[in-house]
Amino acid sequence: MNHTQSTLALTFSPRAIWSDLRKLKATTKWLLAVMIGAQVLTFALSSDRSGLAWLTLWTGFAAVINLALVDQGKQSNFFWGLLCTSAWLIVAFNSRTFGDVFAQGFAFIMQFFGIYLWAKVRDEDAGEIKPKKLSKQLAWAVLIITIITYLIVLTISKHLHGLQVYLDSAVLPLNIIGQVLLTYGYRSQWFAWILVDIVQVTVWAQNVFVLDGSYAISMLVLQIVMLINALYGAWYWYKHSN
Repeated sequence: MNHTQSTLALTFSPRAIWSDLRKLKATTKWLLAVMIGAQVLTFALSSDRSGLAWLTLWTGFAAVINLALVDQGKQSNFFWGLLCTSAWLIVAFNSRTFGDVFAQGFAFIMQFFGIYLWAKVRDEDAGEIKPKKLSKQLAWAVLIITIITYLIVLTISKHLHGLQVYLDSAVLPLNIIGQVLLTYGYRSQWFAWILVDIVQVTVWAQNVFVLDGSYAISMLVLQIVMLINALYGAWYWYKHSN
């Protein structure tokens, strides 16, 4: 089997997907169960059974499974990442959070780069990627790029009359930085994800009172559990970094 076939098998084959889930640490499995349970409970208590509500539920499932696998550097996280970003694009576009639309579109594209790059540096024995440290020079470059991207997205979002433009415009630059650092295996990605999740919790907490349909509540719950996971992921990656 050549490298391309091996990479695709590690990412998309049912056997690899099940194996990665089965090999998650006990703590990660418990966190995953809590995140899925929160999604199911929120949906069950909701009276909204629209197509968008169901899509939000499945988006949440894919997102939290993806997060659990990213926590431990598992290759098959990208299978769930592709499912999650595809569905999230539809939800974000419907809610007119254009920063989120751009962010999920970028994240969708980056899944393919991640599939290739993670397979190259993957620890075959552990079945996980080894976290790397970010240099000071690269950290400054990341900060400058984030600020410039934020200003660009803010201008576009204002032109499109988006909702909560100042907060929502921070989603794309932080997602870009987080996704790029994740793709190359840098542990500093988790600072970006924590900030993204804080912004998203704030945005969706306000969207609950702005948007019709209880799918907004489901998205808020998803953002809260994603924030909890980001804190756990940061702890795990820093604990296991070089």
